[in-house]
Order: sequence, then C-alpha cells, then structure tokens
Amino acid sequence: MSRPTPARGQRGFTYVALLLGVALMASTLAWAGQSWQLARQREMERELLFAGRAIRHAIAAYNRGGPVRGELPTDLSDLLADGRGVRLQRHLRRLYADPTGAGWVEIRDERGGIVGVHSASTAAPLKRAGFERKELAFEGAPRYADWRFSIEPVVLGQGDAAGQRKGDIRNQYRPGAHIGTGDGGVSSPLGGPAGDGE
Repeated sequence: MSRPTPARGQRGFTYVALLLGVALMASTLAWAGQSWQLARQREMERELLFAGRAIRHAIAAYNRGGPVRGELPTDLSDLLADGRGVRLQRHLRRLYADPTGAGWVEIRDERGGIVGVHSASTAAPLKRAGFERKELAFEGAPRYADWRFSIEPVVLGQGDAAGQRKGDIRNQYRPGAHIGTGDGGVSSPLGGPAGDGE
C-alpha cells in the first residue's frame, strides 16, 4: 500500500489555498461593487434634490415676479428667459436634467400652468428622512416619483388686478410714446391729461 508523497500533499494544500483565495477575492469584489452602487445612488439623490429644488425655486420666482403677479410658466423654458417685464429675467441658469434618467414629469394646475416637477423614476430611495420643511411628504416615500418639487402659487386677486393694470401702463411707456385720450388730446403715462399744469 503506497503512501502519498510529500510533493503530492503539497500540491493538494496549494490547490485548497488557491480556491480560498479566489472565493475571498470574489467576496471582496462583490462587497466593493455593492458599496460603489450605494455611494452612486446617494450621490444621485443629492443631485435630484438640488435640481428639483432649483426648479421649484425658479417657478416660485416666476410666479411672484413679472408685471402680473400670480402667473405660472407654461413651459420650463420660460424659466430661462422671462420676458414678461421690461427687463429679461433668468430664474434658472439652465434646465437641469433628471439625475435618475427617467425624465421630469410636470405638475400643472387646472389652467395648465406649471407648479412643479417630479421624476418619473419608480425606484426606491435610500434617503428616508432629513428633508427640508417643505419636503416632509418625501419622508418614507416608496419611489422617487413621490418626491414632488412643487409650490403653492400666488393667486391673482381682484384688488391686485387693478393695481397691476396701472403698472402695465408704466412699464409699456417710453419717452415720445403717448396714449391718446380719444378726444384728440394727449394723456400722461399715468392716465391724466398732459399739459394741464397739474
């Protein structure tokens, strides 16, 4: 009966050690890959919050600015170049893409104005708490689509409308451009007859 030679036993030990090394390496790579994915998702969430908040802030600025307070943008590009007043206003430097890659969904009111946006992604967020006061509804949300970056728009009232009409006349007035009174006379930019010494 032959006994295993020392060389054969050494080869068996080396083979087992090699298998253990491969298994350990595979486990390390899997852990590193999972950690990288979690880090990337957390970074994407930070980008989503930044972009959504920037768009929400721009919509609020549009809603509270302009000749007629209370208007809403009908297209997100309106936030890049708001030409409603005398001066062009840029409420947003650029249109931020949805970091999830699913695309933005516009939230509109009954008149078709945009009051906010949210991602179309149905993926589950990692972040569950620690949001801003305006975003308490985000806590525990099952998907990114439930992170709704929207505003409570200012509604134009009857009292505001009368004041804004006067503001429109002043904004539209230019030196040399006069508004006729209808009887051949000339009126001042504020609506009174010009040249009456008052």
